[in-house]
Amino acid sequence: MKNQNGPLIELSSLEGNSHKSRPASDAFNPDDYEAIRLRRIFAYAIDVLCIAVISVAATFAATLIGVITFGVLTPLLVLILAAIPLGYHTLLVGGPGNATLGMRFMNVRMERMNGEAPDYLIALIHAALFYFTVAATSSLILLISLFNPRGRMLHDYLVDTVIRRVPIRS
Repeated sequence: MKNQNGPLIELSSLEGNSHKSRPASDAFNPDDYEAIRLRRIFAYAIDVLCIAVISVAATFAATLIGVITFGVLTPLLVLILAAIPLGYHTLLVGGPGNATLGMRFMNVRMERMNGEAPDYLIALIHAALFYFTVAATSSLILLISLFNPRGRMLHDYLVDTVIRRVPIRS
């Protein structure tokens, strides 16, 4: 589709529900999971950078507020800073795109095994389980993805989700 100024470029191919796909629990399609483990690793690396940028800005603001309140709000601000990764993941995965910025860049998104989009509660539980299990096992829990063709991890199994590749629309 073209307009007078040249071709239109779609910046986010993951937004909206115009791409309806079959449920992940249906027949296994290897194309949906092509290099999924590598895509998830790079997506998480991008997300870590995004979270770091947000955290630096929030730390600056929290420090300023802590000084202004003579340290009274510091414990509350520390809890808010700790919640940034959970909020980032929850708001983006539970939203209309069903993917964090890193996931969008790597053309993957989260889906329920029945084909539905995850809501905010599922996204929150998924993120909390991810951070808890990774911290509790020093990341060894991520090895579970090597033993199944969909690259699912423990937190994916517990909330009945899957991370699938999204075809690039032309």
